[in-house]
Amino acid sequence: MDETILVVGGGQAGGCAAQALRAGGFEGRVIIVGNESWRPYERPPLSKDVLLATDDTDCFKGWLHEATFYDDASVERIVANVTHLDTYRRVAVLGSGRELRYDRCLLATGGRARALAGVQHGPRVVSLRTLDDAMRLRSLMARAKSVAVVGGGFLGLEFAASARARGLEVVVFEAGARLLSKAMPAAFSGQLHAKHEAHGVRIVLDAGSVRIAESDSAVVVASAIGTSSFDFCVVAVGQEPNDEIARASRIDVSNGIVVDEYCRTSAPYVYAAGDCANFPLGAAARATRLESWQNAQEQGIAAARNMLGESYAYRPTPWFWTDQYDWNIQMLGMPNESVGRWIARPGAGDKTLLIGLRENVIVYALALNQGGELRALRRLVEQAVPVEPDQLADMSVKLRKLEQLAH
Repeated sequence: MDETILVVGGGQAGGCAAQALRAGGFEGRVIIVGNESWRPYERPPLSKDVLLATDDTDCFKGWLHEATFYDDASVERIVANVTHLDTYRRVAVLGSGRELRYDRCLLATGGRARALAGVQHGPRVVSLRTLDDAMRLRSLMARAKSVAVVGGGFLGLEFAASARARGLEVVVFEAGARLLSKAMPAAFSGQLHAKHEAHGVRIVLDAGSVRIAESDSAVVVASAIGTSSFDFCVVAVGQEPNDEIARASRIDVSNGIVVDEYCRTSAPYVYAAGDCANFPLGAAARATRLESWQNAQEQGIAAARNMLGESYAYRPTPWFWTDQYDWNIQMLGMPNESVGRWIARPGAGDKTLLIGLRENVIVYALALNQGGELRALRRLVEQAVPVEPDQLADMSVKLRKLEQLAH
């Protein structure tokens, strides 16, 4: 009997895993079970391209594969909810009671938008996580003049930039003392703040716990600085991992589904990947859950390789990116207390490169409109190659020359 690999979750991680299974020579049955009717897609376009496209009928081009891929590759897709796995019998139980047998299973269940305590979502209070959410927001934007954005993270700021491009008045409420305090150094956070204000976005820092009241015609947002009325409100305060299936299946969870470096969960023959997976990162094997395009793709592929019998350790160098206005911001590594020294390499116009060192090893870099420069640093970061800070700060020294140290 042919083996069956079941992928629970129809997002990017699950779709990439299915493709990798076929590319790796697996000839058995591949089934993707997800609760969205759409075929697997990438999420970055949701906050930008979908909201800015002029044509309602063709505003999304972020499909992971062509529509014919699933038939051509004999990948079955089932739209349904999985309630739990019976890991002893190796079956997945659907909400309908139907059971699907598997030989190996990948949990790629992603995450869901985090809710604000005491705030009910309604016609004018929405989040942005799915393609359906983006289409709904697109419709709201077409008939609105103002919007409140609760949350000054990447998603909230990307939406704010798109809303300003559509001509809406935008106010961003951020609970913290600065934007993106955990994702980027304070100096650049201030630059990004100024960029948004230059485009007409009002940013309220130290907003505290906001209260939101929705009526048929407006949304009232009360914060530490007072009360304001808007046509609608976008809540963008992060996401929670979808680990309910793992919990119901008695699989270890802790801020997501716990996996080892080979994407294996605590249950035999069950793997996890993507936004829902908590895995050991770096030399310190720090438990980490990454919410990024890169992680969804690469960990989904890594899980597929291991389900096919490889011993492929997933050891990524985290890479994030965001597009806001005419700025492309890319980040390599994780900015944390381990950065002991910052070096700036300014470029022409808006271009700049910020590099964080710990004991002469690059542990983080941020590139503004300089993605090529960031690529030159990747191998130095991945291999923890020591560099001379003075050379790094010397603009006459090309980063490609330093990269040769890693060969």
